[in-house]
Amino acid sequence: MNNQQKASQQALTMTVDTLLTALIKNGVKRVVLSPGSRSTPVAILLGKLQDMGEISLYVDVDERSAAFFGLGLAKAASEPVLLVCTSGTAAANYYPAICEASISNVPLIVLTTDRPPELQAIGAPQTINQTELYGHQVKQFFEFPVPAAANFQENRLYVAYLAQKAVQVAISHPQGPVHLNLPLRKPLMPGDQLDRTAATPPIETVSLKPVLDQKIRQDLTRRLANKHGLIIAGPVNDGRKNVAAITEFAHRLHWPVIADPLSGLRGATNALTVGNWVFNVLSTLPADLQPEIIIKTGATLVSAATTNWLKTKSAPVIELDADHGWTDASLSSTMVIPASAAAILPTLSPVPTSQNWLQKWQHLDEAVRRVIQKKLGSQPLMEPQVAMTIGRVLRPDSTLFVSNSMPIREIDAYFSPTQAGIKVMGNRGANGIDGINSTALGVCAQRGAGYLYTGDLAFFHDLTGLMMARQAHLNLTVIVQNNNGGGIFSLLPQAQEKHQFEKVFGTPLDLNIQAIAMLYGARYQRITTVSALEQALIKPPIDLTVIEIPTTRTTLARNTAKMAQQVNKQIQEVINENYPD
Repeated sequence: MNNQQKASQQALTMTVDTLLTALIKNGVKRVVLSPGSRSTPVAILLGKLQDMGEISLYVDVDERSAAFFGLGLAKAASEPVLLVCTSGTAAANYYPAICEASISNVPLIVLTTDRPPELQAIGAPQTINQTELYGHQVKQFFEFPVPAAANFQENRLYVAYLAQKAVQVAISHPQGPVHLNLPLRKPLMPGDQLDRTAATPPIETVSLKPVLDQKIRQDLTRRLANKHGLIIAGPVNDGRKNVAAITEFAHRLHWPVIADPLSGLRGATNALTVGNWVFNVLSTLPADLQPEIIIKTGATLVSAATTNWLKTKSAPVIELDADHGWTDASLSSTMVIPASAAAILPTLSPVPTSQNWLQKWQHLDEAVRRVIQKKLGSQPLMEPQVAMTIGRVLRPDSTLFVSNSMPIREIDAYFSPTQAGIKVMGNRGANGIDGINSTALGVCAQRGAGYLYTGDLAFFHDLTGLMMARQAHLNLTVIVQNNNGGGIFSLLPQAQEKHQFEKVFGTPLDLNIQAIAMLYGARYQRITTVSALEQALIKPPIDLTVIEIPTTRTTLARNTAKMAQQVNKQIQEVINENYPD
């Protein structure tokens, strides 16, 4: 190797090392890498940084799976995660997870490696236009210079500055993904030694906490004093502090909490689980249940019925907008405060209302739950019993990831734990069924073990993601409700199209779930009774375990209609008996 080649190799090595070191010093501790040729120097240096104990490195050969795995890591850790891939369509496979991260405010640092400028637009292999590849789905795009011996020191400072800026952009409100594109020339092999003494010192950053002006705090206290208030708690990525603040505030003021299953509040003091049932029946609440003011927290609710009720603007709605996103799907907000519940509620001390206000809501909640439990207790194992059993059996310190489509709706309707503590998570940004297995495994990688509740189509959609359970030695119990197709469509108007429905909506795949489990070396169990499911869920997750629960879509539709009829009748009876007009 001549001097010029040595200088080029040093420039390559030091540039990539500077980039990675700057990311690490600004809080990036977890990296998901998909192998490829153009990303060679990044991959090798990441391997060395893992050996040195500076990062946790996960290698996932499928870029789509890798991106969702990183999404799960970032959600569970509440910290930015770095994704790294080679050039070309490898980068395009990140797109679905980036869309989810964008809407869900999850900080991902996406590092795509690229061909240098002289190989662009001439038909070079594995080359696509990666400039602003993800468009508006990322908060910002950063193009790095090609590492070169000329102006090496100046470029290093520039690379370090942009890397630090990228992390700060990702973690500042509203949090979200950023895209870094790094073009590299051959030869791609880095040098053997890293010069750690040459690392660029990080720029000191200062975080400011939101503080309410005293006048505004006094005004809020006056507005809330002695009011019949209602808290509607939506999904959050990490709601531990919010859960404590909301629980304490609701208890202090005797306010009920309509708790979305992803709010972290199911099972907490004053939390109600039947909001979706109530608002499906009552578009207008009786006067004794009508709140005078509403505090709303978190993202868009799973319950469309509750969102539709909010649209009626029957009371002022104070939105606690922690992500500074103005993402109120109900368009009901009358006041927006850009701060979390944990930052605001403990600072307020309004005069509480009478306990009778809370008791009225609790009476309705208990009546509905009794009907549900009685009805489900006489039926064979179906989707509703699965959701109810999960809430009854899982330990309070468990982590449950829930797929979109039917599972999250079943959890919303039937998941009623007796105490708080079960961490329920999902991808409720874009609400897709892609990447569910991978995201759940990413969550498990951070939290140690967990459960995934999913449907057969979502399970099939991300089969390659299951390999990470074996690759990273993760403990995940997957509960697959297998109704052989798109169960949710059986509840929608298109189910009335008898001639085309099964072909274009039902889409039965006749999956052999046991064979799939064998392919990935997973434990397998087919369960058909509630008692067997209880016994399976009492056990802590060990390795990858797949539980198949066979159900039928026609029975699901029929039972769902009957359940709705029974619950609606009960709600009307409680209203007529206690709150006659």
